[in-house]
This record gives sequence, structure tokens and C-alpha cells, in this order.
Amino acid sequence: MRLLGDPASEQATTHVAPSESERLFAAGINYLCCGAWPLANDCFERSARKDAATRYNRALCCFEVEWYEECLRLLDDAERLLDSRSDEASCPDIPSLSQRQPPEAFRRWEDASELPRCPLLPETPRNDALTLILRLRAEAAHQLGRIEEVRAIAAQLGHQYKHLENLLKTIDR
Repeated sequence: MRLLGDPASEQATTHVAPSESERLFAAGINYLCCGAWPLANDCFERSARKDAATRYNRALCCFEVEWYEECLRLLDDAERLLDSRSDEASCPDIPSLSQRQPPEAFRRWEDASELPRCPLLPETPRNDALTLILRLRAEAAHQLGRIEEVRAIAAQLGHQYKHLENLLKTIDR
């Protein structure tokens, strides 16, 4: 049995045909949307994909089962992979949410909402992907009592998200 986060398990992953990898990734997205965290994580792991979206989605699964250290490790990988992905992989034709300026009602909702529990797709614009990664990282860091990391992320995101500001208020009491 493979264990999540076990380097030997990750190295033991066999080669997966591209069509099977895509099928497993899609199944993982479906399971993630239904809150079936163990099934989603298993699909993402078995897909053998080594991209930011897969790492983030696995981190979200770990967060939901309260495995915060593994969540942060996977988020580190996701951010590193996001920074190294080529322009072709980032779908430059799709501007980020901040560049599109959605209607005010959607901007207010986004700023005031809790951490989004949505999957990250490979075609998600880089800035939007980074925002999801940072928001999940702040939440996991908060769970582990890493106060300075939460403060740094909130500052990096421009203190725009009310949920992160509320986390900081609980810390500063």
C-alpha cells in the first residue's frame, strides 16, 4: 500500500499512459468536488502527473483530512512547479480574474468568502492559481500555529481577503 507523501511510494508509481492519466485526473476532480477526499487523492496520485494543479489538488485533500504538514509540503511543490511552468502550459489566452475585473458583486463575494475548496485545473491562469495556493497555505499554516507565515501571506495578497484578516484577528487577541 502506498502512503501519501512517502517518497518511496511516489517513486514506485508506475508509468501511466497519457489517456489514463487524464482519466484519473478528471476522476480526481469529480471526487474532489464531491468531498470524497481519499478517492480524489488516490486518483491524483495514481495519475502520475507532476504538475502544479495535481499537487495543489492533493494538498487540498490533505487539508480536508487535517494532514497539514503534508498539505504544506505539496503546496511548496505546487508553487515551485507553477513558477517553472512554460508559457504554453499557462494558457496565456485566458487572463486572470484580476485582469478581467468581474462585476463588483463577484469581487465583493470573492474578497469576503471563506477559503475556496475548488480544484485547480492546469489551464487556470497563473495569478489565479497562485492565489488559490497562497490562500490554502495560509489556512494550513494557521492550523499549525505558524502565525508569521499567515501574516506574510495576507500581506502578499494585499490584505484583500476578509477570511485571512479574520484569521489574523484571532491570532492577535
